[in-house]
Amino acid sequence: MSYKVTVIIPSYNSVDFLDSTISSIKSQTIGFENIELIIVDDYSTDSTQELIDRYCDEYENIKTYESGKKTGTPGRARNIGIKNSTSDYIMFIDHDDKYLPDTVEKLYNAITSNSSDVAIGKFQTFGENYIVSEDWITDDTVLNSIDENLLFFSINNIWRMIFPKEFLIKNNITFPEGVFAEDLTFMVDAFVNSDKIVFINDIVYNFRLRTGDNSSTSLSKGMHYLNGLIDGYLDTNDVLEKNDCLKYYDTIFNQHLSVWLSDVALSETIEFEDKKKLIDKSIPLFKKLNNIEPFPQNNAIKSIITQIVNDNLDEAYMQMGDYQLFRNRIQNLEVELNAKKQQIATLQTTKGWFKYKIKNIWERLR
Repeated sequence: MSYKVTVIIPSYNSVDFLDSTISSIKSQTIGFENIELIIVDDYSTDSTQELIDRYCDEYENIKTYESGKKTGTPGRARNIGIKNSTSDYIMFIDHDDKYLPDTVEKLYNAITSNSSDVAIGKFQTFGENYIVSEDWITDDTVLNSIDENLLFFSINNIWRMIFPKEFLIKNNITFPEGVFAEDLTFMVDAFVNSDKIVFINDIVYNFRLRTGDNSSTSLSKGMHYLNGLIDGYLDTNDVLEKNDCLKYYDTIFNQHLSVWLSDVALSETIEFEDKKKLIDKSIPLFKKLNNIEPFPQNNAIKSIITQIVNDNLDEAYMQMGDYQLFRNRIQNLEVELNAKKQQIATLQTTKGWFKYKIKNIWERLR
């Protein structure tokens, strides 16, 4: 049977979410019969694979494949999905997120009607906070080259995109395996090779935003994750070199490296000596920056980057410590301020209640 779109899910310990994710795919307006769903599990320690197998037994268009080895990252699973897909177009979804009912249809129509290499939509979060992406885009947009709007490099969530499989194979676009920021590498490779990029001004993806102990992998800021990001950034640099596109280096890495550095400096779970190891590993990436302007603008982070680039590592480490103390102090003040605001609100409520009761009693005595 032929399908219009292949949707690929990398999974790991997904039993609490996978039913909801698959349900959002089954209810697509394009028709579930037009979708090939491939789920590749990264050797879950719970009953995820058993759940997947039950779906495969029930639906002929739901398939699963062995990843061959555990990697702890989604790149290998996605590559296996691409390799085994049988449709002309490829989409991705994470195991704990959801599509909107018309997601596949909207992206499929956008990419086929425009004969483009990439079609993208906006995403919204659900869970503990609500965010809508790309407020700077207010209309449908078509780029004939990434050079027409370099801000598109800030869009690095491949799960709200669709790609022609032929385009990916022709340009040998794959995910790096065993690293984080693998979607950034994949997206950059796609963007610099695209003859046409389409952005539709519609929300097409529901991203589950979790924090704390139950946070999603992308929100974990520990040693393993931040070290894996550097490995992923090195892969992205290799992609730029492969495509002779190092002219985009600053545009991409001013943002990512400054945020990464802030996360390292502020981490309360990483020992100081390990922070130094992370910085040492990142030095080649920082030294390739021609324009040291962190994004978003942050003079403290900019100063630390300057020290790293100039090999003043002791000064960089000292400034990192000062930055963490400063930010912690701000957070403590914000907590105190919110507590005071709550006290004022309570007092105002109490005062209002007493005014009401006094007025009520006075009127009854008259």
